[in-house]
Amino acid sequence: MSAKADGFINFLEKHLTPIATRIENQRHIATIKDGMISLMAILMVGSISLIIAGVGNFFPEGSPVHGFFTRHSALLNLPFNFTFGLLSIYSAVSISYTHARRLDLPPLHAIIGGVLATVILCGRYEDGKFDFAFLDSRGLFVSIFASMFAVEAMKWLVEKKITIRIKGLPDMIGKTFEAILPLLVIIIASMIINQTVISLSGGQILPEVFTTMFAPAVKGIDSYLGVFLVSLFEMMFWFLGLNGYAILVGFTLPFMTHYLAENAAAFSAGEVPQYIFTENWWGYFLACTGSGLTGALAILALFSKSKTLRATGKATIIPAFFNISEPVVYGFPVVYNPYLFLPFVIGTPLLGMFTYFIFDMGWVRAPIASVGGMPTPIAQYLVTLDWKAVLLVPVILGLAILMYYPFFKIYEKSVLKKEELETQAQSKEGDVLKDLDLDF
Repeated sequence: MSAKADGFINFLEKHLTPIATRIENQRHIATIKDGMISLMAILMVGSISLIIAGVGNFFPEGSPVHGFFTRHSALLNLPFNFTFGLLSIYSAVSISYTHARRLDLPPLHAIIGGVLATVILCGRYEDGKFDFAFLDSRGLFVSIFASMFAVEAMKWLVEKKITIRIKGLPDMIGKTFEAILPLLVIIIASMIINQTVISLSGGQILPEVFTTMFAPAVKGIDSYLGVFLVSLFEMMFWFLGLNGYAILVGFTLPFMTHYLAENAAAFSAGEVPQYIFTENWWGYFLACTGSGLTGALAILALFSKSKTLRATGKATIIPAFFNISEPVVYGFPVVYNPYLFLPFVIGTPLLGMFTYFIFDMGWVRAPIASVGGMPTPIAQYLVTLDWKAVLLVPVILGLAILMYYPFFKIYEKSVLKKEELETQAQSKEGDVLKDLDLDF
């Protein structure tokens, strides 16, 4: 490739790498990323129960199997209601624990503080009764910020020694007394915020205000522009050798988790799921066979004229069907490879917009479940419970192969030329040894 291409890559490395590193290491963003990833276990448990509860829909109405699932739907949906229905509580536990570990605080009381703040800010107490309806996905964003506020407040109070400390007590009891004042401050502050919001909003609690005020932002990622920008930045980071998913997921995962919870609730209620850009859509459709659709490169490599590329294809094809892109990204390599910059960084977002269009038109059901570790195309089916998702996989892969093909062939020529030069060098080395006529 030209010197201009190398110069552009050097420009990206110089300006983007420091920004990406700062983003990935920023403590609040890192906490959100790690805390939300920890929620995947809860989401998978709820998703499995949702998939089981939906089995009856595959049988005709009036059949014994359909009737069984209909009669016992309330019981079958209990795991879903106790997971997705209390998502904000689990988020508070996960975020508080992760942030406490990052700030070197004892996790137990930090978790209690985060849960207390979340319950107060997401709940309502009227006529002697508690209303915790917003402890589902609608309170997710409040729980994230409430938990981090609680842990940060506890850290500051402990550092300033605004605590009760009694010498001579056993360590566990001493830490309990030490947590009393910080927890009291968190409760009072949360109550003040809650009552202020209710007074200023005409009776709405914070999650309701968030839903009203930030609805455009919440829906912003779930759009053609959102897909393009997220994918573009992810591919640029990967091209520079950085894990693009790990850098961006701290921003996007709260939104994607909210989308999935809303879709799952809609599907459970017999309604049409509305949101597309969930975490599993990113993983199994936008990044079908790996970030940058790298499975297409693995397939092309299998039929390459180059021995090096064929060997790479054999080594990377199985991981690709488990959506593992690193063997191709680093082994092919795609990183800093100017031949593959255009299809990888620019082509992937464009193909992602096409995939989004398929879902947006309603031809494939939007994701309603979270699964992990499943190979293509089983994962795509389980995520949507729609057989058309299985048919979409070869379409995406076929388009990706067409997208990469001309650039791959140019890269292949350069690899073949290197192999030819190496063969010639080895041949000359062999001739020299023969001329020496060494006999040991």
